[in-house]
Amino acid sequence: MATLEDFDFESFKKEAIAGLYSGKKMTGTDGVLAPMMKHFLESKMTGELEHHIAESKLAGQPNRKNGKSKKTVRSLNSGEFELETGRDRLSTFEPKVVPKRQLIITEELEGNILSMYAMGMSTRAMRDYMLEMYAMEISPAEISRITDSVLPAVQEWRNRPLEAV
Repeated sequence: MATLEDFDFESFKKEAIAGLYSGKKMTGTDGVLAPMMKHFLESKMTGELEHHIAESKLAGQPNRKNGKSKKTVRSLNSGEFELETGRDRLSTFEPKVVPKRQLIITEELEGNILSMYAMGMSTRAMRDYMLEMYAMEISPAEISRITDSVLPAVQEWRNRPLEAV
């Protein structure tokens, strides 16, 4: 895969067309769109970092770039791929596109998990469903983290006073 600086859209287009003709999927882990999604996300995060560094310098802080870190993220449309995110010396940079410690890059996936939770599916059944439908392996612990984020709202809704009919 080409680096961020030398991404060649023409060669990507040729590879994507060849991949589609050879039976490769459009989306998913090995889909032809995964490199494009990776490039767009890394470009956006690089722009965010550069803006953050410029704002820090205007505020008089001696901040600058400090290498990159890698993390593997998952998306319903593009599957699983590795993202390189820039760092700053003062560790004050918080990316907006894919925030720190976020491994799922779509709210749709979390919405699907919450819908399955509302239907009473177990975390293991949800994991099996996500693996079968999206070829995405999500641990039951990660599913629990997502469902735990809405438990207070669910409890509040369950304990609400009912209106007389």
